[in-house]
Amino acid sequence: MRISQRTVAPGNVLLCVLCTILVVSLIGGNVLLNCMTRYNVVSSQVRSWKESLDAAETGGDIAYAELRKTISNPTNAFSPSNGWTYSGGAYANSPVTYGQDNLRTSSRVDPFYYDGNGNAWYRIRTKGTAPVLGLKRVGMDDRMGPNTRGDSLLRKIDFNYDHFVATYGPNGDGVGQTLVPVVDANGNPQPQISRRVELIAAPMTPFEAAIKAGGTFYGLGSAAYIDSYRSTTGSYDASVKTNPSDPRYPDSRSGTVEINSSVATIQGSIYGNLYTNGGTITKKTTSISGIIDNNVPFSLSPFAMPSTAGWNYVSSPTMITPNTTINPPVVNGVPRTGSPESPNYYLVTSFANNGNLTVNPAVIGGVAQETYLAIHVTGDIGQNTSSQPTITVPPHVHLEVYFDGNFQTKAENIINTSGYAGNLQFYAISPTLPNGAPDPSVQQTVDLNSGGGSTSGFSAVFYTPSANFTINGAPDITGAIVCKNFYGNGNVHWHYDRALDSAGDAVDYRILSYVEDIR
Repeated sequence: MRISQRTVAPGNVLLCVLCTILVVSLIGGNVLLNCMTRYNVVSSQVRSWKESLDAAETGGDIAYAELRKTISNPTNAFSPSNGWTYSGGAYANSPVTYGQDNLRTSSRVDPFYYDGNGNAWYRIRTKGTAPVLGLKRVGMDDRMGPNTRGDSLLRKIDFNYDHFVATYGPNGDGVGQTLVPVVDANGNPQPQISRRVELIAAPMTPFEAAIKAGGTFYGLGSAAYIDSYRSTTGSYDASVKTNPSDPRYPDSRSGTVEINSSVATIQGSIYGNLYTNGGTITKKTTSISGIIDNNVPFSLSPFAMPSTAGWNYVSSPTMITPNTTINPPVVNGVPRTGSPESPNYYLVTSFANNGNLTVNPAVIGGVAQETYLAIHVTGDIGQNTSSQPTITVPPHVHLEVYFDGNFQTKAENIINTSGYAGNLQFYAISPTLPNGAPDPSVQQTVDLNSGGGSTSGFSAVFYTPSANFTINGAPDITGAIVCKNFYGNGNVHWHYDRALDSAGDAVDYRILSYVEDIR
């Protein structure tokens, strides 16, 4: 009788298979769980990384908008009511929280440089913060989108403390390092990512063209012309504009006219370009040496009186009479020269129709010094076409005249013996309503009536964005004019000094540079 033997081999195989499946499942599950965890962590961190930059740039926009108010509305610029404080020569705002993810941004604005016009250049430093959700762990996934990659080594996550303040100090200058816990807007611990951006805002000056009219333009006489030169390379020479072999010839063809309307009646000759806003040039279009572009719109913002907080106020004189001379004030036995950013400042309530103003430079040790003055006339300078107020500026004097009303005189009564138009600047303060808005019911005027045969002229610049500007006669002018509407019917000889393209008060600001602080 045969006894069958039962084998255990199939049972061993089944057991091995089950164990293998279990091990593989555990490994796979652990890998999947780890991948999901890391994916959630990294995706949250990448999102926070991108959102923190958005917050930093938003802070830059807020600060830039406030900075532009120093031109358009200086009284309310960096107002405490908008969350701004001033300390240590810089403005800073309280953190602004916005968006569904509670992004936060704060800004610091400080003037770090004053140029030769006395205009401040500003540094805007902003910090943007985004919360980081999930566990306190990091990943090395560089993916920031389907087709983009980001450097994860730049991603600095603050789980417990602000690493920037701890390492570099709050201003990044190595001063005041300390441990600052990271918290949300309610003071609760919250991991976060912060990014910092620095912007440089540079002033924009107004005199980029010989004539710039925000409205209509008519002029000049049939024998008039507009050309240019550069005073830094020599005095004006009328023969240069028709002599291509002269090395100064390129600077003689920039007598540009800009008109922000479709109405442009051109007479005389323009040795430069002509720009309009959808215009059709009439009259002598063949007398324009440069290009004609009828698609160049622009706008002229109302001009407000700059802040005088840092200027040297001088109490006298307050009225300009037939014989008024301003000498620099003497402080501790020394005449005060002033400076471009802090001129000697005079507040004048009356400028007589026959007022005669002479401004003298400071003299120290028998040598005339560069002297800077600003005069604010709260009314008119001249009140009718027969008015003959006179302003005389000798060499070494840099005078800025601000006026709230109208300006009427003869061109020959604007006397700038230095010959450089940038040394005598006129600014018309735009009329406003009590709430600060432009007043459309008030029309400013600037009327320079030289009389039929007068050929004398002046060297000066005018920034009058709300005024109608009229020139009669045939004066010889060196300078630039910005106005609302322009009318000239005489044979004016107009010379634009290309050195003026960087002269004058700031009329706006532009962002000159952008850099992220990746520390």
